[in-house]
Amino acid sequence: MADETNSAQLPATDTAETSADLAGAPTPGEPRRTIAVVDGNSLMHRAFHAIPPTMTAPDGRPTNAIYGFLSMFVKLVEKFQPDGVICAFDKGKPRVRMEMLPQYKAQRPPMDPILHEQFPMIKELLGHMDVPVAELEGWEGDDILGTLARRGEAAGYDMLLVTGDRDMYQLVTERVNVVSTRKGVSDVNIMTPESVDDLYHGVTPELVPDFYGLKGDTSDNIPGVPGIGPKKASALICQYGSLDEVIAHADEVKGKMGENLRAHIDDALLSRKVATIRADAPIDIELADAKFPTFDPAEVREAFGALGITSMTGRVLALAGAAGAPGVPALELPERLEGGELVSALEQAVADGQWVGVALAEPEQGTLFAPEIEAWFACEKACGSMCGDAASELLVRALRGWRVACADVKALMHVVYPVDSSLPASVADGRPYDPADTDPDNLFDVGVAAYLLDSSKGAYAIADVAEKYLDAELPEASDKCPAAAIAAAAALALVAPLSEALEKDGSSKLMAAIEMPLVGVLTRMERMGMHVDPAVLAAQSAELGADIDATRAKIFELAGHEFNVDSPMQLSGVLFDELGLPTAGLKKTQRGYYSTNAKVLDDLARTYDVVADVLAYREKAKIRGTYLDALPDLIAGDGRIHTSLNQTVAATGRLSSSNPNLQNIPTRSELGHRVRTAFTVGEDCVFLACDYSQIELRLLAHLSGDEHLIAAFCEGEDFHAETAARVFGVPVEQVTHEMRSRAKAVNFGIVYGQQAYGLSTSLGISRKEAQQMIDRYFEAYPRVRTFLDGTVAAAKRNVFATTLYGRKRHLPDILSRNANLRSFGERTAMNHPMQGTAADIIKLAMIAVDERMRDEGMESKLVLQIHDELDFEVPRAELDAMSALVKETMEGVAELSVPLVAEVSWGTNWAEAK
Repeated sequence: MADETNSAQLPATDTAETSADLAGAPTPGEPRRTIAVVDGNSLMHRAFHAIPPTMTAPDGRPTNAIYGFLSMFVKLVEKFQPDGVICAFDKGKPRVRMEMLPQYKAQRPPMDPILHEQFPMIKELLGHMDVPVAELEGWEGDDILGTLARRGEAAGYDMLLVTGDRDMYQLVTERVNVVSTRKGVSDVNIMTPESVDDLYHGVTPELVPDFYGLKGDTSDNIPGVPGIGPKKASALICQYGSLDEVIAHADEVKGKMGENLRAHIDDALLSRKVATIRADAPIDIELADAKFPTFDPAEVREAFGALGITSMTGRVLALAGAAGAPGVPALELPERLEGGELVSALEQAVADGQWVGVALAEPEQGTLFAPEIEAWFACEKACGSMCGDAASELLVRALRGWRVACADVKALMHVVYPVDSSLPASVADGRPYDPADTDPDNLFDVGVAAYLLDSSKGAYAIADVAEKYLDAELPEASDKCPAAAIAAAAALALVAPLSEALEKDGSSKLMAAIEMPLVGVLTRMERMGMHVDPAVLAAQSAELGADIDATRAKIFELAGHEFNVDSPMQLSGVLFDELGLPTAGLKKTQRGYYSTNAKVLDDLARTYDVVADVLAYREKAKIRGTYLDALPDLIAGDGRIHTSLNQTVAATGRLSSSNPNLQNIPTRSELGHRVRTAFTVGEDCVFLACDYSQIELRLLAHLSGDEHLIAAFCEGEDFHAETAARVFGVPVEQVTHEMRSRAKAVNFGIVYGQQAYGLSTSLGISRKEAQQMIDRYFEAYPRVRTFLDGTVAAAKRNVFATTLYGRKRHLPDILSRNANLRSFGERTAMNHPMQGTAADIIKLAMIAVDERMRDEGMESKLVLQIHDELDFEVPRAELDAMSALVKETMEGVAELSVPLVAEVSWGTNWAEAK
C-alpha cells in the first residue's frame, strides 16, 4: 500500500496468479469451483466467548474454542459445500500496519491464556483434516484472506470468506462473498455487494476503507476523525462520493464536525490506509490444490479422540461420507394434525405415559390489540398448534395432568397465570389455573436441566441445548415448519438424553427435588409481586434531584469550572490533569486517559474531598436513575412490581432477579434503604422478613467437622467474639469491638477463599498482619484448613466442586496455567460447598414454606427471595402464626451438626422490616 488507494479495487498481481491457480479455473461450460477461506483468529475468538470454558481434553487442556470452531466449520461445509477450504491465522505482531500506525492494536489486552493454548491445537487438528493453514510472520489473517480472495477471483473461482470482522466487507464482489458470523458460532449472514450497501446505507464495498477512514475503529486503535461516527461517516461518503471528495469539500461541512474534519485530514487518510486490506501477501498457497474433504478418517478419529471431542467426530467424518460416520439427520417432526385429531393424539400419548413437548409461538408485532396465544404441542406421533382460548384451555389441561417438557416451564405457566394479577388466570373445566395444581414430577424444563449440567453457560436456548445433546440437527424454520413447532419437538426429543445425562452426572435428584418443585413457587411469587407507592418514589426523586444539583455545584466549585461529571474522560481530565491528583499505579483506558472507576476513586476519596463528592454524586444519580425514576414505569395494572426470579443465571445455584433487579437495591447505604420504604403492603398487612443467620459459616462448621467451630455455634455464643478470642489469644470478655470486627472479616473471608492480600485491603492492615491473622485462624480451627485443602484437591481432580446436595460447579480455571485464573478457580472451589449449599437450602425452604402456607390455609404470600432471606406480605391477623411457621420451617429444612437459625423481623414496609 504505497498510497491510499483501496486494494480491494486492485486486480491481482501477476505474481499472485500462479499457474496452478489458473489451471484450476473452469473451462467454458464447467461449473465454477468454490473455495472457502476461514479467518481462524476471528472464529476462534467468537467460539471461545460463545462456548463455556468447561470443556477439556482428557489431559486437562481446554477445548471449548476448538469445539466451537469445529461446530462452525461443519456448518459451513454442510451449508455451502465448498470444493476446498483454507484457514488463515495471524502470526506475530501486525508489523505491516504497525509501521504505518505504531499504536495499531496497542491497547488490546493480551489474549486469554486459555484461548491462546488452543491455537496450536486447532492448527494441528486442521492438519489432520487436510485443511491448509496459511500464516505469514508479521502479516494479519485479514491480508491473507484479501490476497487469496483476489487471486481466486482472478483465477475463476467463487470465494467465500468466513469471518466476523466487518472491515472484510471491502473485499465483497459478485464473485467474493463474506460469510459473516454475527453471534455465537451458528448465526451467519451472507454479505453480497447489495447487502453491504444496505448495511452501510449507501457505502459500497470499495468505499468501506473510506468509511473507516472517517469513523476510525476503536477496537484497532485506528483514529479516524473525532466526532464522526458510523452514521455521519456514511452520510458524508454518500453525499460526496468518496473520502477524497469529502476532503475536497471539507470547507462545506459545517459546525464542529467540519472543524474536526479539516483538522484531521491526515488522520483520515492514514486511517483509510491502515483499514485497507492488502492483496499482496507473499503467501505460498496454490488454490487449485485446496480440496475438501480429502482427509484420512482413521487419522481424524484418532486426533479427535485424543482431545475428547468425540461428539463432533461423527459429523466431521460424515462430511467425507466415511464408513462408520453416518450423516447427522435432521430432527423429524411428527405428523401435523389439527383440532380434535390433535387433541385425541395428545391424550392417547398421555394415556401411554409419554411426555408432550410444548412451545409458544412468538407473537406478531404491529397489532393494536394484545396478540393471540399460539401454542404448539408435540408427542411421538403428532404435532400441531392451538390458538386463543382453545390454546389456553389445552395448556391448563396439560399443566394439570400431562407430562410436559418445555424450554421454559415458568414462561409457559405465565401464559395461563399472568404476571399481572389484574389479569385473570385461564380457566379449564370451570376452574382457574394455579401452579399449585401442577405436579412437579410431571414437569421437565429443558433450560433448567442443561443449567444443572453446566451452570457456567448463562444461556440455555433450545437450539443450543439441542446442538449439544441431540444426535439430530434442528431443521430450518419456515412457514411449513414454524420455529415453535421445532421447539416443541426438540423439547420432547431432549427429555431422554438430558435425563440420562442428569442421572450420569448425579444431578437428577436436584432436578426432581428442588428445581422442578420450585418452578411453581416462583410463578406464584412473580404473579403476587410487591406493592409499590409511586408517590413515595416521586417525592424521593424530587428531593434527591435537588441534592444531586447541589453536589454537582460543589464539584464544579472545587474544580473551578463546569464539566460533564458523568463523562469518565472529562472527569479524568479534571482530576488528574487540572487538579493534579496522583496517578502513581493507575492505568490508562483504551482511549488514553486515566481510569475513574470505583476502585480508583475509593482510594482517592479518603484524601480528596472532590473525589468523595464525585462518589456521592454517582451514588445519588444511580439510585435516582435506576430506581426512583425507573420503577414507576414498571408498576403493573395491579399496582405492583413483578420481578423475574431466574433459576438459570447465577453459576452458584442462587436465584437472580431481573426486570427489575430487586436483589440489587443497596442495603447498607441510607439512600438504598430509603428506596425500600416505597415497597409497601396491602391494607391491614405487614411486611415480614426472615433470613438465615450466618448460614455459610454454619455450613463451614458442618462440612469441615471442626469440633471448635461446631461447639461455638452449638453453645449459642457470639461466634465472631469467640473467633476473636481464639485468634488474638484473649478471653472472650476481653475481646474489643475492633477485635471482633477483624475476626468477623476473617470468618467471612475464609468462606470465600480470601487470601492475605484481600484481607489486608478490606481491613486496611499490612499483608503480613493479615497473613498472621489467617494463620492463627487455622491454628484455632485446624480442620477448616484440612477441609479447604481437600476441597481444592478434589476440584483439581474432578474439575468441579459440589454442594451437600450434589450441585456441581465446573471449574476449568483451576487447571489453568495462568496464576490469576487458577487462583480464582481455587477460591471458587473453596466457597462453592458453602455458597452453593446455602442456595440449595433456601430453595428447599421456599418449597416447604409455600407448601405449609397452602396446607394451613394461610392468606400470607411469599413475595421475594434475596440471598438467605425470604420476604412475605402477611395479614396482621396472621403475623404471629406466620412468624412461627416461617422460622420453624426454615430452621428445620436441613439437619446439620450445628443449628440453622432463622431470624424474623417485620414492619409496615420493606425498609422497616429489614
